Amino acid sequence: MLPKTHFIINLIISLILLKFFPGFYVLIFFLSSVLIDVDHYLFYVIEEKDFSLKNAYKWYKLNRIALKLMSREERKKHKNWVLIFHGLEPLIILFLISRTYYFFLFIFLGFLVHLVEDLFEDIPLGVAERKLFLSYAIYKHFQHKRRLNIWSIEKIKNLV
Repeated sequence: MLPKTHFIINLIISLILLKFFPGFYVLIFFLSSVLIDVDHYLFYVIEEKDFSLKNAYKWYKLNRIALKLMSREERKKHKNWVLIFHGLEPLIILFLISRTYYFFLFIFLGFLVHLVEDLFEDIPLGVAERKLFLSYAIYKHFQHKRRLNIWSIEKIKNLV
């Protein structure tokens, strides 16, 4: 799901939450539900050795289009993205910390809502397990040698 979509959906959820929780906690929820995607940028920087946020956004958009054009079987042959904040493992850690520090509960909820939103796009593509389990994403990343080289796909570039 694109950041703009996460922003809009989570802004609406945050406005609803304002009726039940103090603004500080709702702000934590909102920021965590959107900023969780910083791990996409970190992965891009490591993979492409480029710090441009604009290039990272374009790279992910092109990857998204390329993945949608592939068959389910073909998608599974490519290296996984390793997104350190996406998965049950980070959620469990946040939940455990929230037992001691209440505001972490809102970070946990922000991450959880974000991951559920991502599933609406990932399940039809057949790649949901990549974001459900960080450990699985790491395992699959190193298992596959084939990297999706979207920069060389001119017809995809023309679609964006």
